[in-house]
Amino acid sequence: MSDDADDFIDRMFAPGGPTAPKAEPRPQRRMRAIVSNHHVDYAHNDVANAAWFFKERLTKALQDKERSDGIFLDMMAMATMTAFALEGYVNFVGMTLIERGHEGDSAKGAWLRFEKKSPRDKIKVIRRLTGEKIDWNKRPYRTVRDLMGLRNMLAHPKAHRAEQREFEAVGTEDELKKMLRDYRPEYERQLTWDFVTMAYEDVEAIWNELLGFAKIEAHETWSAGMQGLEFLEHVDEE
Repeated sequence: MSDDADDFIDRMFAPGGPTAPKAEPRPQRRMRAIVSNHHVDYAHNDVANAAWFFKERLTKALQDKERSDGIFLDMMAMATMTAFALEGYVNFVGMTLIERGHEGDSAKGAWLRFEKKSPRDKIKVIRRLTGEKIDWNKRPYRTVRDLMGLRNMLAHPKAHRAEQREFEAVGTEDELKKMLRDYRPEYERQLTWDFVTMAYEDVEAIWNELLGFAKIEAHETWSAGMQGLEFLEHVDEE
């Protein structure tokens, strides 16, 4: 049986009934066109989505008991993405305020000076530019120091040695062995479910407050844009 006959039979007995023969793709003519891409991507949306993803994943694992493996690794990822989100948030607000108040090379210079600062210092600049007040001794801003400290420990890993290398203790053999098993480096002691959820909530609260300070609407923070082709003429093939 020929290939054409096989194809006809397949179409006639298809689950949805007879189907139309596959159309051959029509060759496209070459053209000259103006290609427009006015798309703006804000990376803070992507890292914030990643932080949310790990929060939801951990919530299911810890509260719904869906799994028990990889919990600590997911908390590392959530804490890191939450810290990155904070950095992206303050960069966006700072950039917006700088662009409003500067033009051309002046804006570039102001941004370069702003970009080199720590997230905490960037928030101080935003506070000064907007004339708003911030209490660093209360949540959500109190969390910034601990979160960024943890972020730096994970981003720039170094050796963590026990604070007490040797000491005298009294107890049974099992009790003394438990003391050794309970040892955890600083970043592991800090990296708890309570801390990462608090940090996530506080970073989102800071984000919303900074947007209010700078009078930025939520839709202005979204990645978006326009793309298109403007046909000019067909180009004859040589």
